[in-house]
Amino acid sequence: MQELICNIEFDQEDDQFVAKLRTEMGGLREYTSVTFEEVLNMVMIELQEEFA
Repeated sequence: MQELICNIEFDQEDDQFVAKLRTEMGGLREYTSVTFEEVLNMVMIELQEEFA
């Protein structure tokens, strides 16, 4: 059985990368940066803190 624990969307708007993270516990959060790596790192840290 599969269970959806989060939804992540990545977009590039002009010169910035945007990540939209939605979880049941944390709701909707948005992260922006000029590099994709930094946005991905922010999302990973947030998920580690929430699900640890």
